[in-house]
Amino acid sequence: MKGALAVFAKTQGLSPLKTRLAKGIGTSNAQTFYSYSVNAVTAVMHEVQKQSEHDLTPHWALAEEAATNLQQWQSFNTLWTGEGGLGERMHHVYQSLRNEFDYVILIGTDSPQINLSLINTAIEKLNQNPESCIFGPCKDGGFYLLAAQIKIPQQVWTQVTYSNENTLSEFVNKLAVHNIKTELLKPMQDVDTLDDMRALFKTLGRQHKSLLPAQKMLITWLKEYFKSKV
Repeated sequence: MKGALAVFAKTQGLSPLKTRLAKGIGTSNAQTFYSYSVNAVTAVMHEVQKQSEHDLTPHWALAEEAATNLQQWQSFNTLWTGEGGLGERMHHVYQSLRNEFDYVILIGTDSPQINLSLINTAIEKLNQNPESCIFGPCKDGGFYLLAAQIKIPQQVWTQVTYSNENTLSEFVNKLAVHNIKTELLKPMQDVDTLDDMRALFKTLGRQHKSLLPAQKMLITWLKEYFKSKV
């Protein structure tokens, strides 16, 4: 079984970054946080490529067509998400990769605490329940990971209200209409607000011994940021 891991990302200078977070910490700090988060997720992608027991190929799913050839993204395969809302973009990426691979995992850069073990767990759940859709639920009602190998109708993706406390439950209910069951991983927070960033700092602190160097660099920056605000 060959799988694809697609990480949704935006490019500084081509798209606005972390706009909700910027309202709480300022645009420059939000951009800096984003850069550290991308580096952390990049490190996890390298772990996936080198150490995963599964045949999983990482990809950048980029919001800008012009970014697919930029040097900063060439560490992995790139593809453009296409135009439209988040639902249209996720459907496009999922379906494009599903045409080439046996299964697809979608994540973002908003949960830089994600790790290889969690991704392997998603794959194992998918192997046990191949007709299901696997979600990593976010504490704000969304999801940080989606893994599946079955056809998911486009209207399921596009009729969900995203960035909402009911996003995941809506998605699950729309899948159920098509007799698609769901399995859940452990919940995590993603980072959209200053409160989310505080929660991430605590989470990373508890996991410090198992963090990759790039994740430790993020926690160091977070520590310095919050120290400066005391």
